Amino acid sequence: MPIKIDEEVYFSVEELVAILPLTALTIRDYLRKGKLKGKKVGRLWHVSKRNLKSYLEGNIKQDL
Repeated sequence: MPIKIDEEVYFSVEELVAILPLTALTIRDYLRKGKLKGKKVGRLWHVSKRNLKSYLEGNIKQDL
C-alpha cells in the first residue's frame, strides 16, 4: 500500500513492480541512473505519484 506524506503519495519498488512491466532490479537501476526520479529512505527507494506519472509520460530527460 502506498504511503502518503504531505498530500503526496509514494510507491515502493515492490509496488511499482505490480504497476509497471519492469522487474525490481530494472526499477532500482532506473532510480540509480535518474531515468526514474525517487528518494532513498534508508535502504528503500520511494517514488512519488507525480514522478511516476512524469516517467510514464516520458518527461524525464535522459543523458546521452
